[in-house]
Amino acid sequence: MTSAHHGLTPDIRRGRIYRNVYEKRDKGRPALGEARLERARIIPGEHDDGELHFTDSASRDRAFRDGVFLLEIPPDLDVAAGDAFARQFHQGPEAEPYGRFRLLDSGHFGDPLLGFHQRVNQIEQFLLERRFWAAHYPPEITALGEALTRLSRQVLRSVLAHAGIPEADWRRATGGCSAGEGSYHLTFNHYRPALDDIGLSSHKDDGFLTILRTTTPGLEISRGDHWETVPRATDCFVVNFGLSMEILTAACGTPVAAIMHRVAHQGTDRSSFGHFSSSSCRPGEDEGIHRYVAGRGLERVCGSRELIDENDHEIYAGTDAPEGSPA
Repeated sequence: MTSAHHGLTPDIRRGRIYRNVYEKRDKGRPALGEARLERARIIPGEHDDGELHFTDSASRDRAFRDGVFLLEIPPDLDVAAGDAFARQFHQGPEAEPYGRFRLLDSGHFGDPLLGFHQRVNQIEQFLLERRFWAAHYPPEITALGEALTRLSRQVLRSVLAHAGIPEADWRRATGGCSAGEGSYHLTFNHYRPALDDIGLSSHKDDGFLTILRTTTPGLEISRGDHWETVPRATDCFVVNFGLSMEILTAACGTPVAAIMHRVAHQGTDRSSFGHFSSSSCRPGEDEGIHRYVAGRGLERVCGSRELIDENDHEIYAGTDAPEGSPA
């Protein structure tokens, strides 16, 4: 990092991403209350654009400062197939029609991030990047992924405008996401109650924003000095911002935070699905992560895949501070 503004930007090196919050990542720290999240909706516009609308500017500012809010599910977006896939993908080929996806691991796609994974916590996942959707997902799941990609683009463009980043810089700043040309991952999650562990370790997502569909309790967020439970809201997605957005806007007049979150231990089967928007990072096409500085423009901070790899290690290696890390 070469900018004088580096102190405003998260350090993405392994062992330092969470250097100021390791004590909060202790999975023994309970949630102390229910989170009251701001609520927004998309007002449709022309040419597939839409405006992110909150009750008022104060509500919007709180949501961006916290890094999380509820987004009303558009009436033309059907989540039923996604709910069904999330409940079934882990059951094996005898479970029709989606159980067969358990057999598709990362070797099938030539990428260690993709396919079926069982993690160190209770979570098991099926994750695919957009370039594989049409060939491997059933049509109804591909259609869901594309609808979430459009929705993500609408949210992202509204946030970039509010942050004061010139529209001419949006494509490079987001690795194509502002134009629907970034890297998009659709993930389906199942939490295994037989395992005596936390649902998912506390972490920040690495992309620009995540759209999460969850219909049961379990998600928790860290705001201020304590953890809070996210209430069940079946008519809304939970939208949270990630490290790429935090880095991009860190030197802006209205920076957007990446929220630290986790899933509590689950005593019964729990499923969810989510859509991640990240800077384009196909093999050989890494567009990088940038910071915007007024009067100077965009500065490249690191590679997109570098951020993903370093953050994944922090998430799945556990919740304790690495040996030798600063307090």
